[in-house]
Amino acid sequence: MNITVRTQHFELSDPIKSFVHDKMKSALSRFGDDVLSVDVFCTDINGPKGGPDKRVFMRIQLRRRHQVTVESLHHDLYIAISKCSGKARRVVRRKIRKLRKVQKLSLRDLDPKPSQQGV
Repeated sequence: MNITVRTQHFELSDPIKSFVHDKMKSALSRFGDDVLSVDVFCTDINGPKGGPDKRVFMRIQLRRRHQVTVESLHHDLYIAISKCSGKARRVVRRKIRKLRKVQKLSLRDLDPKPSQQGV
């Protein structure tokens, strides 16, 4: 799983980057090869004014060109990252289950093996 972190309106520090990597690995490691990459975008919306202004947006690329996005807003960046990683785990789990269910249903539509007649 490839994890990319980008920031806007503030500097990306090593503790923030390692926190994002740890959270995303713990949240998505159970899905194995189904998750290809994660892009994390952190933005300080209204600068030094305060308030719930830290926005975290995650774009998660799954197999077969499927994509999932989640977003969180909070005044503390670390809490926003934690909330967003929890949302990502739930949404990815739901999406993968749905894709597997659709795949199972499509396999059922295939013609069964020809039966042995007259034996």
